[in-house]
Amino acid sequence: MADIFVAPAKEKQKTKAKIKDRSMPPLSSFYQNPTGVSFQTQKEKESIILFIRSHYITNLSWTLITLMLIVLPIIVLTIASNFGIDFLSTQTATRFTVVFILLYYLLISSYVFVSFLHWFYNVFIVTSERIVDIDYSDVVIHNMAETKLSHVEDVRCMQSGFIPSLFNYGNLFVQTAGTEENFEAISIPRPGDAIDIITQLTGKK
Repeated sequence: MADIFVAPAKEKQKTKAKIKDRSMPPLSSFYQNPTGVSFQTQKEKESIILFIRSHYITNLSWTLITLMLIVLPIIVLTIASNFGIDFLSTQTATRFTVVFILLYYLLISSYVFVSFLHWFYNVFIVTSERIVDIDYSDVVIHNMAETKLSHVEDVRCMQSGFIPSLFNYGNLFVQTAGTEENFEAISIPRPGDAIDIITQLTGKK
């Protein structure tokens, strides 16, 4: 006799496929109900409802600065050659120029690395039990703040300017009860959707 509580093999495969589909891409900036994601203080039965980073467009500023810094030595060498200055005129000058350029691009690489880490590790997480704000300020400095959903009193967002409105990103502010720290997520995508999700979880409209 067939067991009515056991799903057919095809349905099991579909269920597994759906679960795999919820696996969050590593560079996501807004993702609901992700699988395969956890954080250090997450409890055993606590599930992540919403995972947020700053909008991708916030990386545009340091990306443009990096591109300008990359081409700067070429521009300087070109202008210098037009004025008759040759940094490669002697073997000593050539070595000095090569070492300087290598150190210069090493500094640029460090700038790119730190800027990317700052975007990647500054995350705002909403779980089934609480809100967790993880701030990354340096390679060895992390700050984590959290509050229970029951302590949330008010949630609001702010979008100001043409660019935030065009790309639908803004700042999210969470006001907590009593003397607890208030939370903010800066330049996150879809702040209105984030408010709706938090409001549904807290039951406060």
